[in-house]
Amino acid sequence: MLFGLAIGLMVAEVFIRVFYPQDRMVTWLEMHPEGFMMNSANTEAFQEFGERKATYSINSNRLRGAEPDHQKKRVLAIGDSFTFGLLLDQPDTYLNILQEKLDNTGKDSIQILNAGIGGSGLADWPGWLKAYGADIDPDYLVYFLNTEDLERALSKNLYVLQDSSVIKSQRWEPREWMFSLGKQAWYQALQAHSHMFNLLVKVLWAKVYFEDVTNNFDPERSKVAIPEWRELTIQSDYSLRLGKELLQKLNDWCTANNCKLIITTTGYFSMKNPPEHTYRLYEWLKNEKGKFHFFDNTACVDSVAKGGLQSITIPGDSHPDEQGAKIIADCTARRLFDYF
Repeated sequence: MLFGLAIGLMVAEVFIRVFYPQDRMVTWLEMHPEGFMMNSANTEAFQEFGERKATYSINSNRLRGAEPDHQKKRVLAIGDSFTFGLLLDQPDTYLNILQEKLDNTGKDSIQILNAGIGGSGLADWPGWLKAYGADIDPDYLVYFLNTEDLERALSKNLYVLQDSSVIKSQRWEPREWMFSLGKQAWYQALQAHSHMFNLLVKVLWAKVYFEDVTNNFDPERSKVAIPEWRELTIQSDYSLRLGKELLQKLNDWCTANNCKLIITTTGYFSMKNPPEHTYRLYEWLKNEKGKFHFFDNTACVDSVAKGGLQSITIPGDSHPDEQGAKIIADCTARRLFDYF
């Protein structure tokens, strides 16, 4: 029976490799019990996408790359997979390029730390900072706003506006045993080598890893506070008000922890048909005077990327390629370094 099972698994592996090949990866993401995304601490991982393969090293502070150096001024950069540098090796990420620019201009007493998390949105960061920010003790907090950040805040339901106040809530509750399983050496070895296992993990991630405690935002069955359906439409001003409150939470955290908040963008807001909720928050930030330290990379990125955003994006994907990361770093440096 065991021999027959082994042969069956081998046949299934060959079949999937031939007819339904998978991009292999070793998982580096997990979810906090309170529902926000985070990188797994002390993890070595990789990800394939066609012919491309990127390696990721996550340190004990759940940051990609270097540990915090408390002898230097620390710039904690937060944002989604663009900021993390998905599908790019560490030297090619725009935060690493920014660090090199600082070092080459004699500002090597400043350290940029990469807290970027794939799939994160604006609502993930207040909880993450409360849990892990104090250990890093940044002097500056730089938030890279990207095109889906407010949409993700709405879908994750981590905060809900009620009676002009924002309350903590949740949508996804992680099943801890699944994430514990994902940290086992044998599990990661199968991820690294088996196409069939990678397909299975995709199914588990979609169906098993999390419980939807809102029951798809059903007001009769939700276990937590949720907004009314009409509040989730673009005709409502709910998302804009929520976005402002979440940005204020970042600012309040900085005030309480003696750091300065700087908000910028990835520069990709000129894309065709950007998500409407985040775009409205982006327009508000551009027109707001003095509320936050904000600068926008969009015009700069467009002016340098002569072939448009598609020319600096990984083919078949939505993330910046090596040239795109360099352009974002160049545009960011022009304005960010003024704050230092």
